[in-house]
Amino acid sequence: MQTVGVVGAGVIGACVAYSLARRGVHVHCVERGQPGGATTEASFARLSAFQQPTYPRFELSHTGMIEHVRFAGQFGSAPWWHPTGSLAWSDTDSGEPFAETVERLAAWGYRAEWHDAARVNREWEPGVAFPGDRTPVVRFPDEAWVDGPRLVSELIGAARRSGRLTMWNSAVEAVEVRGGRVVALRLADQDRVEVDAVVNAAGPEAGAVAATFGAPMVRGVATRASLVIDLVTGGDPVKHVLRGAEAHVRPAGPGRVRVRSEQVDARLPGGSRVEPGDEIVKDLLERAYRTVPALASSTVERVRVGTAVFPADGLPSVGALSGVSGYFEAFANSGVTLAPFIGRTLATQVVTGEIHPLWARCSPGRLRAPS
Repeated sequence: MQTVGVVGAGVIGACVAYSLARRGVHVHCVERGQPGGATTEASFARLSAFQQPTYPRFELSHTGMIEHVRFAGQFGSAPWWHPTGSLAWSDTDSGEPFAETVERLAAWGYRAEWHDAARVNREWEPGVAFPGDRTPVVRFPDEAWVDGPRLVSELIGAARRSGRLTMWNSAVEAVEVRGGRVVALRLADQDRVEVDAVVNAAGPEAGAVAATFGAPMVRGVATRASLVIDLVTGGDPVKHVLRGAEAHVRPAGPGRVRVRSEQVDARLPGGSRVEPGDEIVKDLLERAYRTVPALASSTVERVRVGTAVFPADGLPSVGALSGVSGYFEAFANSGVTLAPFIGRTLATQVVTGEIHPLWARCSPGRLRAPS
């Protein structure tokens, strides 16, 4: 039986581990924290291709959305999966570019429906405060949101029940390479796990893991911080994922809502460990209250900043690194959207060598210095 190490048990690592186990591989998954408890837990976790400016990036995100539907169908129930659709609108100053974005997406085959705000309030979301009754609102019926930690938990549980997953609660000290081939993972607690291959799905730590065997990511890597706040509400004030002019709001389970804002994220200081000040937290809350006034009576449950590290060109780093046999990478922006697709296709590549055509532009080698 082939043995593969997976570094990281966020949503991408969990999908890779689950998909490998389904293919009969024995998986050693190494995660020093709670599975799904870092970037995945702090993600807004919307399934969308809305903000992809080029067709190759759109195609990947759209494919990821479609894969989520197929993926959920593998299970008797999919309690992480919430196909609510989404609603989006802009302020009056940015209406034309917003409309152009929607038109471009529609031309690429993305389903979009235009309505005025009055109809949206009347038929779907009576609690949303739009700029005016005639504000154009677009509904994306295929968008959704995902409970990332629940998805991770379900996948790890399923892989464990198959008897083909071993979890290690530790950090990776090094990927051992001998004769140009991956042979083992050395863990911080002195354990050594022999493997035939390794998938680096360590999220923000992926670069550090790659550097342990002399293959650091030296170019084209970006970092983005995002503030998310979970609110406890009286009832369920929103049904859709909302992409408002000031704030993004989505359901987060019964009696809960999650909020974020691109304008607020732009104010966050740089660095991998960001602590938001009270003023920034207040700014996000006030934007959310203006978007859904009923939220003003809610209670703040949790404030978090998620830090995403990803290739700066917006495309994932997925696949094998030439020159190091048995080393694979799964490192991406929009990780929640892409995770099931990455998991299935990368597991296929690890086991059979077959490379999915959509990964042709996504080679890990582009993040390394030219040899």
